[in-house]
Amino acid sequence: MAENTIRDHTAVYAVVFFMANVLFVVFGGVFYLALWVLYLRHYKNASPVTRNHLKQALIAASLSTTIFVIINIYIMANGGYIPLSRSAIIAIELYGLVVLPLFMATGVFVLFKAIRNEDVRYPLIGRLI
Repeated sequence: MAENTIRDHTAVYAVVFFMANVLFVVFGGVFYLALWVLYLRHYKNASPVTRNHLKQALIAASLSTTIFVIINIYIMANGGYIPLSRSAIIAIELYGLVVLPLFMATGVFVLFKAIRNEDVRYPLIGRLI
């Protein structure tokens, strides 16, 4: 006879919101705000594994969003988007070719751990916590 257990998927949602935030940050941070709501509603009553996932996903999303905002401030301070300067194009390319894949690779790795309800430390971020 199978045992009825209720699984908490909050850790999975946190990682998915983090990954969506990295991919779709240009939509005004909707997924970033959703991650904050998830954190504020579930952190207090969550298991230690879920707390760890929530905290690290929020920090990683904050870091990626901050990098994106800094790049946009840099672009706006150097003439805006029309016409794009050479340094603005390089900044956007660096974000798209370096930052985005690093955060997404981390997200995929952590997502598999969250699905299996395993504890994990995000590379670099987990050591700072």
